[in-house]
Amino acid sequence: MKKTTILFAIFLAFSLISNAQQVIRLYEGKAPGSETWDWKEAVSTKNMFNTEVVYNVADPTITAFLPNPALANGTAIVIAPGGAFHTLSINSEGIDVAKWLNAKGIAAFVLKYRVVKSETDDPVKELLAKIGDFKKLDAENAPIVPLAINDAKKAIEYVRTHAKEFNINPNQIGLMGFSAGGTVTMGVGYNYSPENRPDFLAPIYLYMGALDNKVVPKDAPPIFIAAASDDQLGLAPHSTQLYNDWLAAKKPAELHIYLKGGHGFGMRTQNIPTDSWIDRFGEWLKLSGFMQEVVATNPGNPMQRVPSPNDTLKSIQILSDDKVKFSIYAPKASQVTVTGDYAPKFGADKLTKNEIGVWSFTTDYSVKPNLYTYDFSVDGLKIFDPKNALYKESNTGFSNLFEIKGAENEYISLKNVPHGKVEKVLYTSTALDGITRRLHVYLPPNYDGKTKLPVLYLFHGGGDNDASWTTVGRANLILDNLYAEGKLKKMIVVMPAGHTPIPGFYMGAGDKQDPFGRDMVQDIIPFIEKNYPVSAKREHRAIAGLSMGGIQAINVALWNPTLFGYLFPMSTGYFPDAIKEITEKHKAVMTNPEINKFKNFKIFMGGETDIAYKNNLNMMKMFDDFGIKYTYENGPGAHTFLAWRKNLHDFAPLLFR
Repeated sequence: MKKTTILFAIFLAFSLISNAQQVIRLYEGKAPGSETWDWKEAVSTKNMFNTEVVYNVADPTITAFLPNPALANGTAIVIAPGGAFHTLSINSEGIDVAKWLNAKGIAAFVLKYRVVKSETDDPVKELLAKIGDFKKLDAENAPIVPLAINDAKKAIEYVRTHAKEFNINPNQIGLMGFSAGGTVTMGVGYNYSPENRPDFLAPIYLYMGALDNKVVPKDAPPIFIAAASDDQLGLAPHSTQLYNDWLAAKKPAELHIYLKGGHGFGMRTQNIPTDSWIDRFGEWLKLSGFMQEVVATNPGNPMQRVPSPNDTLKSIQILSDDKVKFSIYAPKASQVTVTGDYAPKFGADKLTKNEIGVWSFTTDYSVKPNLYTYDFSVDGLKIFDPKNALYKESNTGFSNLFEIKGAENEYISLKNVPHGKVEKVLYTSTALDGITRRLHVYLPPNYDGKTKLPVLYLFHGGGDNDASWTTVGRANLILDNLYAEGKLKKMIVVMPAGHTPIPGFYMGAGDKQDPFGRDMVQDIIPFIEKNYPVSAKREHRAIAGLSMGGIQAINVALWNPTLFGYLFPMSTGYFPDAIKEITEKHKAVMTNPEINKFKNFKIFMGGETDIAYKNNLNMMKMFDDFGIKYTYENGPGAHTFLAWRKNLHDFAPLLFR
């Protein structure tokens, strides 16, 4: 026996280190009363209950779920899932409960007790055919119920015997059961010995019809009871009667009868009060002295912080079917949402909080390969995800990124090819009263710093900044890959900051109204041509921009057409008041013949769902009325970088030919 205990302790320690859950057989050899059973335990995942169920249990076990040792408070609970003695609802009435308890410092042991043998691989279908006749079902279950109750007693004995190894107080071991598991719980609760007496009971939507002895023991343990009035099996009176019996015996009891919840609510989320029954149970445990908070410290290092679920949390998981799961640890939050361009429609997705304070949301659709943005919001505050090193810098802060790889986004991927260089550059803006400004410059692979190259000026949108094209835009990787394919002429790309300290959102007519337009013509172009070996020829300058930056590109190019040979606006268009102003006051600008000398003037749009779509149509009609020549391409992606990255990939090879 001593040798067995030592081996158990070694195995338990190894299990804790490897974060695996230990499965413990309750009997040596065949379980008493079922020695002739030769069938094998199985699991059904596709059934009418729409949950994983265990069936054909012939070898009873408990699975140990142990809390972080630093948080353990000495309490343990054996959990008996329900399933009408035909199946065991192992997740919402077992494992999910165990995880919630672990987060509260409680050790949990999920019991697989013996059940009726199933004749097919669909035990749920078999059970549902019997559920309408309780008398007949009770008769079939009658030989099994005592065996299941004995399994629960054996589980309590085992946990109590090994309390020291499990870091458990042997006088703080409870028994909880759901439905038929509640029957098992009360089968023990009415008849026990000192070795297997539960220190507390928690029958949830229990069934009492299969029990003969219903006499409250003199030393009956305290009890917590929960059920729903609309229980489809009509079992709510079983809970109320049990409560009255415990009350009449002057034993501690607490009862919760919910208006709605049905039978089998377990840990399922239905957005009704039964979702929080487990919190009421936690409050009861605390009030009863079974859930004392532990302040975790490391005696060898008292400054070490308490471990938390955030330590190993994966905030982004790409599932096998390309659905995406978002997670964030926010135990004290009341509402968490996530938004991003991964979704087919704009709007916030709500996350659901689990028992350990982790909020999660999984898309109900597959997300196509691409690079996507997302933002968490915790109680209305935008939160940067510190678990993810991929990010986008914008005018309003940082957003996170995730990538699903596939053939569709090979063009934006980091590959083993020669890479260009991205520089952050500071310059003085005389147009803006001498302030220091920042821009980004992309230099092509193998750039020698001597050869004069053409320049593409690439503008960001209203919510972005000069770093956006090289973070979420992946401009440098797009160009690196195009160079590796031999599709680009050598060029320098300049990505300035389109916002200025002067308040306002400038999408009106002309470059002079926009402080950035003045900065671009007066300072940025001269600065680049002074500090980099670039050509100053018109045919060696291109300008492109998206959304707000698209209007800025149009304004700078059309009001200064002799400076540029190429113009590529993306997802943009003048608002009606600007079109009216241009039509009435800037006819001379629009009819300047130099405009139609652009080597390429092409407008890109992100489809009919692009928020600039209507403005763009109106703008193109105005261009048509003035006789301005351009080409137009409407594609997917809406008003996001899903469209703009592809636009850059498509127009960059057209430059400087």
